Amino acid sequence: MYVDSGDYIVMIVAGPNARKDFHYNETEELFYQLEGSIQILTQEDGERHVLELNPGDMYLHPATIPHSPIRSEGSIGLVIERKRAKQGFVDGLLWYCDNCNHKLHEVYFELNNIEKDFLPHFEDFYNSEKLRTCEKCGTVMETDPRFIAKK
Repeated sequence: MYVDSGDYIVMIVAGPNARKDFHYNETEELFYQLEGSIQILTQEDGERHVLELNPGDMYLHPATIPHSPIRSEGSIGLVIERKRAKQGFVDGLLWYCDNCNHKLHEVYFELNNIEKDFLPHFEDFYNSEKLRTCEKCGTVMETDPRFIAKK
Protein backbone atom coordinates (compact mmCIF):
# COMPACT_ATOMS: atom_id res chain seq x y z
CA MET A 1 0.00 0.00 0.00
CA TYR A 2 1.26 3.47 -0.88
CA VAL A 3 0.86 5.50 2.32
CA ASP A 4 1.69 9.03 1.13
CA SER A 5 -1.26 9.16 -1.23
CA GLY A 6 -3.17 12.19 0.04
CA ASP A 7 -6.90 11.64 -0.37
CA TYR A 8 -6.62 8.13 -1.80
CA ILE A 9 -5.88 4.55 -0.75
CA VAL A 10 -3.50 3.18 -3.40
CA MET A 11 -2.83 -0.56 -3.34
CA ILE A 12 -1.06 -3.13 -5.48
CA VAL A 13 -2.98 -6.35 -4.84
CA ALA A 14 -1.75 -9.84 -5.79
CA GLY A 15 -3.65 -13.08 -6.16
CA PRO A 16 -4.84 -15.53 -5.37
CA ASN A 17 -7.39 -14.51 -2.78
CA ALA A 18 -10.13 -16.50 -1.11
CA ARG A 19 -12.44 -13.85 0.34
CA LYS A 20 -16.14 -14.60 0.02
CA ASP A 21 -17.49 -11.28 1.23
CA PHE A 22 -18.81 -8.46 -0.92
CA HIS A 23 -17.52 -4.97 -0.12
CA TYR A 24 -19.95 -2.03 0.03
CA ASN A 25 -18.29 1.34 -0.54
CA GLU A 26 -20.07 4.69 -0.84
CA THR A 27 -17.36 5.95 -3.22
CA GLU A 28 -16.05 4.60 -6.51
CA GLU A 29 -13.09 2.20 -6.76
CA LEU A 30 -10.70 2.12 -9.71
CA PHE A 31 -9.29 -1.26 -10.79
CA TYR A 32 -6.39 -1.51 -13.25
CA GLN A 33 -5.25 -5.04 -14.02
CA LEU A 34 -1.48 -5.36 -14.49
CA GLU A 35 -0.89 -9.14 -14.72
CA GLY A 36 -3.16 -12.16 -14.82
CA SER A 37 -6.92 -11.88 -14.60
CA ILE A 38 -9.57 -11.23 -12.00
CA GLN A 39 -13.30 -11.60 -11.84
CA ILE A 40 -15.26 -8.88 -10.10
CA LEU A 41 -18.50 -10.30 -8.76
CA THR A 42 -21.26 -7.77 -8.08
CA GLN A 43 -24.67 -7.90 -6.43
CA GLU A 44 -27.45 -5.81 -7.97
CA ASP A 45 -31.20 -6.22 -7.47
CA GLY A 46 -30.73 -9.66 -5.91
CA GLU A 47 -28.64 -10.97 -8.80
CA ARG A 48 -24.96 -11.88 -8.97
CA HIS A 49 -23.05 -10.57 -12.00
CA VAL A 50 -19.48 -11.29 -13.16
CA LEU A 51 -17.04 -8.93 -14.89
CA GLU A 52 -13.63 -10.23 -16.03
CA LEU A 53 -10.55 -8.00 -16.17
CA ASN A 54 -7.40 -8.99 -18.06
CA PRO A 55 -3.99 -7.27 -18.27
CA GLY A 56 -4.42 -3.66 -19.37
CA ASP A 57 -8.13 -3.52 -18.50
CA MET A 58 -9.37 -0.67 -16.33
CA TYR A 59 -12.72 -0.53 -14.54
CA LEU A 60 -14.30 2.19 -12.41
CA HIS A 61 -16.61 0.40 -10.00
CA PRO A 62 -19.65 2.51 -9.10
CA ALA A 63 -20.37 3.56 -5.52
CA THR A 64 -22.83 1.51 -3.41
CA ILE A 65 -22.74 -1.66 -5.55
CA PRO A 66 -21.46 -4.59 -3.42
CA HIS A 67 -18.49 -6.23 -5.14
CA SER A 68 -16.06 -9.09 -4.59
CA PRO A 69 -12.81 -9.21 -6.61
CA ILE A 70 -11.69 -12.81 -7.15
CA ARG A 71 -7.99 -12.81 -8.05
CA SER A 72 -6.30 -15.68 -9.87
CA GLU A 73 -2.90 -17.15 -9.00
CA GLY A 74 -0.13 -14.76 -10.10
CA SER A 75 -2.47 -11.86 -10.81
CA ILE A 76 -1.44 -8.31 -9.89
CA GLY A 77 -3.70 -5.29 -9.97
CA LEU A 78 -3.76 -1.65 -8.94
CA VAL A 79 -6.74 -0.56 -6.83
CA ILE A 80 -7.41 3.08 -5.94
CA GLU A 81 -10.10 4.10 -3.45
CA ARG A 82 -10.96 7.41 -1.85
CA LYS A 83 -10.06 7.68 1.84
CA ARG A 84 -13.29 7.71 3.81
CA ALA A 85 -12.34 8.01 7.50
CA LYS A 86 -14.12 10.84 9.29
CA GLN A 87 -15.84 11.91 6.05
CA GLY A 88 -19.31 10.56 6.86
CA PHE A 89 -19.00 7.54 4.56
CA VAL A 90 -19.99 4.02 5.55
CA ASP A 91 -18.35 0.79 4.39
CA GLY A 92 -19.98 -2.59 4.55
CA LEU A 93 -19.27 -6.29 4.26
CA LEU A 94 -21.98 -8.59 2.95
CA TRP A 95 -22.06 -12.36 2.52
CA TYR A 96 -24.41 -14.23 0.15
CA CYS A 97 -25.30 -17.91 -0.01
CA ASP A 98 -23.15 -19.81 -2.52
CA ASN A 99 -26.15 -21.99 -3.38
CA CYS A 100 -29.11 -19.59 -3.79
CA ASN A 101 -27.54 -16.10 -3.49
CA HIS A 102 -29.70 -15.16 -0.48
CA LYS A 103 -28.04 -12.55 1.74
CA LEU A 104 -26.58 -14.28 4.81
CA HIS A 105 -25.22 -11.33 6.78
CA GLU A 106 -24.27 -7.69 6.43
CA VAL A 107 -22.40 -5.27 8.66
CA TYR A 108 -21.68 -1.55 8.17
CA PHE A 109 -18.96 0.56 9.79
CA GLU A 110 -16.69 3.57 9.37
CA LEU A 111 -13.45 2.52 7.68
CA ASN A 112 -10.46 4.10 9.39
CA ASN A 113 -7.74 1.58 8.51
CA ILE A 114 -8.21 -0.69 5.50
CA GLU A 115 -5.56 -3.12 6.76
CA LYS A 116 -7.19 -3.62 10.20
CA ASP A 117 -10.89 -2.71 10.22
CA PHE A 118 -12.22 -5.66 8.17
CA LEU A 119 -10.65 -8.37 10.35
CA PRO A 120 -13.01 -8.24 13.38
CA HIS A 121 -16.02 -8.50 11.04
CA PHE A 122 -14.48 -11.48 9.20
CA GLU A 123 -13.86 -13.20 12.55
CA ASP A 124 -17.43 -12.55 13.76
CA PHE A 125 -18.90 -14.00 10.58
CA TYR A 126 -16.67 -17.04 10.15
CA ASN A 127 -16.88 -18.00 13.83
CA SER A 128 -20.70 -18.11 13.73
CA GLU A 129 -22.40 -21.06 12.09
CA LYS A 130 -25.71 -19.22 12.56
CA LEU A 131 -24.52 -16.26 10.45
CA ARG A 132 -23.13 -18.62 7.79
CA THR A 133 -26.36 -20.66 7.50
CA CYS A 134 -28.79 -19.63 4.78
CA GLU A 135 -32.31 -19.03 6.11
CA LYS A 136 -33.72 -19.75 2.64
CA CYS A 137 -32.08 -23.04 1.58
CA GLY A 138 -30.14 -24.21 4.67
CA THR A 139 -26.70 -24.22 3.01
CA VAL A 140 -23.85 -23.46 5.42
CA MET A 141 -21.03 -21.37 3.95
CA GLU A 142 -17.63 -22.95 4.48
CA THR A 143 -15.38 -21.28 7.02
CA ASP A 144 -12.24 -19.41 6.11
CA PRO A 145 -9.51 -20.90 8.34
CA ARG A 146 -7.62 -17.59 8.44
CA PHE A 147 -10.42 -16.06 10.50
CA ILE A 148 -11.39 -18.87 12.88
CA ALA A 149 -10.69 -18.25 16.55
CA LYS A 150 -8.05 -20.56 17.98
CA LYS A 151 -9.35 -22.56 20.94
